[in-house]
Amino acid sequence: MSEKKILITGANGFLGSNLTKFLSLYSDYKVFAMVRPQGVVNYLHEFQEGENPGENRFEIIEVDLSDNISIERALVGMDIVIHLAGLVTDWGKEEDFYKLNVEGTNRILMGAEKAGVKKVIFLSSLTVHSMNGHRYSDESAPRDMNTYPYGVSKKIGEDLVLEWAARNENAQSAIVRPGFIIYGPYDKNSFINVIDLIKNGKFCFIDHGKRLVSYVYVENLCFGIKRLVDALKIEGAYNILDGNMSWKEWVKEWADAINVRVPKLSVSYWFILPVAALLEGLFKFINSKQAPILTYYRVRIMYKDLAFIGKRMKREIGYDPPVSLEESIKTTIEFYSKSRNE
Repeated sequence: MSEKKILITGANGFLGSNLTKFLSLYSDYKVFAMVRPQGVVNYLHEFQEGENPGENRFEIIEVDLSDNISIERALVGMDIVIHLAGLVTDWGKEEDFYKLNVEGTNRILMGAEKAGVKKVIFLSSLTVHSMNGHRYSDESAPRDMNTYPYGVSKKIGEDLVLEWAARNENAQSAIVRPGFIIYGPYDKNSFINVIDLIKNGKFCFIDHGKRLVSYVYVENLCFGIKRLVDALKIEGAYNILDGNMSWKEWVKEWADAINVRVPKLSVSYWFILPVAALLEGLFKFINSKQAPILTYYRVRIMYKDLAFIGKRMKREIGYDPPVSLEESIKTTIEFYSKSRNE
């Protein structure tokens, strides 16, 4: 059987680094890690070298996501595209989200169509759903986000993927929605910052941390994406997550792992919301590129239950997280300790 040629966009990011490493260990894949021209490759070089001298496990290619020609060149001969690249943040201008997450996705899809790519896997987000409360919702939950720019841009991106699949009868697509909390090695700007707050005694619950939130260990997420790569038939959206916990239970797991006291500080949502609104308004008024310490999203995520289930992944794809919660926390803490001591 010939190798499957897989292009991973946004390969230098948190998930991209893990996915590139994960898939490149399989001999039936030939992996291409797409990064921005002159962009920082972060951890990619650490695990690029193969077993034999001069051998690389994957190839790093530089592509401008705003340039159709360079995208089309990169996609020639590819069997599968895993599109991770985009603006992932709770702070930014609507036009920036649209430019990267909508227009960038559309360029990838147009290039894939021209190159005859057979399978596209698109990284979306559970934020395509409103954050008004979910108790174990599955993939059929309404996509009713209309306020948070990142979630809105991902919802439009999903529509583009579905339209691409409808136009290309011999091709397949999957939309991946990971748990709200993604954690694990090679994290530079995501949950690793929350571990800092817990360690330094600065983490604060909202309404005593009683609300539920979904989570996924990054290696389990990579495993789930691989299952979609290998599946004979994929279509539509798939939630990939390991489980759900209350914020109080979740933070306790990490406090115990790093041997610190479980945070007790808690504030009312209705007290902190106007503070976040005031800060957001001020930072937008001064046109700050840096996010305030509190945003509407950061407050809202702990106000309502955001518990989801991966019904389709389990039933149709046979997904079962291979790494336990205990082992995933241990591995994450090892990376955390090393990265903070560098």
